[in-house]
Amino acid sequence: MDTRWIWRIAIPAIAIGLIVAIQIRYFDRGFIPGDSFTYLAAGERLNAGHPLYALSPGDRPVDLKPPYWTVPLLSPPPIAVLFRPLALLGDVGAYVWWIGCVLVIVGTCVALLRRQPVLVGLAMIVLSVPIVYEIGVGNLNAFLVGGITAAWYLMAHRRDRAAGAVIAMTTAFKLTPVILAWWLITQRRWGAVRAFLAAGVSLLAVSVFGAGLSAHFDYLTIIAGTSSGGTSELSLAGIARGLGVPTSVASPLPFVVLLIGAVLIAVLRHRPGLAWAVAIATMVFGSPVVNVNWFTLLLAALAPLAWPGPPDTAVPVASAEGTMTASTVG
Repeated sequence: MDTRWIWRIAIPAIAIGLIVAIQIRYFDRGFIPGDSFTYLAAGERLNAGHPLYALSPGDRPVDLKPPYWTVPLLSPPPIAVLFRPLALLGDVGAYVWWIGCVLVIVGTCVALLRRQPVLVGLAMIVLSVPIVYEIGVGNLNAFLVGGITAAWYLMAHRRDRAAGAVIAMTTAFKLTPVILAWWLITQRRWGAVRAFLAAGVSLLAVSVFGAGLSAHFDYLTIIAGTSSGGTSELSLAGIARGLGVPTSVASPLPFVVLLIGAVLIAVLRHRPGLAWAVAIATMVFGSPVVNVNWFTLLLAALAPLAWPGPPDTAVPVASAEGTMTASTVG
């Protein structure tokens, strides 16, 4: 008797049950989606004409954690610009955002489960704590995992320009997804690359209009700080420091991962799905700031298995007999 259908039901059920159980326990401590309020405070500062990356008298209090972060926002200015209208709603704006985060992360998990119930179910079990944390804090990573997964889906269905625009949006809000632009280049998806550049320029213009040019220069200073002594505990640099590695050696580790990941993406260009998974891992482990919820992004690495796409969407591979096409999944 074929029992595979049992696993296709049982493993997703176990994953969902585990996440629900942990989530209930998580909410026992009370419920305040902290990151949603961080973004709300950023929108309020812009609406008040205050500096984005510093607190002024009368600003909503924001938790700081020196030396890991000493500024009230670590994200690029676009998230604050997006929150300017939400800030007009007061605290309600934070909960509107949080509801959107929950819908996106749940929708992404369901979409992946429908395609690969066993594999995705196992991944959800492994990532249950990051998923719970992501749901609880209302971090924009929920939209990133949904957007990145959607980008692969669009490319698998020959909608490269839309995918390029989506990747540009995720990059505008978090920067690290820019590694996916390198994936587009190595895959010779020039339509997606052009859409990425066009959308990126448009988003930058909106961001400068909504936050001011000085906020963008301030953010460059923040990047420099978080890439050195401000690397978080769960980043590779932070883990290395915790193991006793000198800061001078530990701090460059995320950058080293970015370089290695970029090389691997190019080397694996004839296996697009595998190169995509490497890009996602590089995006996570190559970041100088990594929190528990960051690991939720690894779910997007399973998108090539969920939607393999037509094989003629891959880059051509030269062979002794002529030219053949590599599998999209690899």
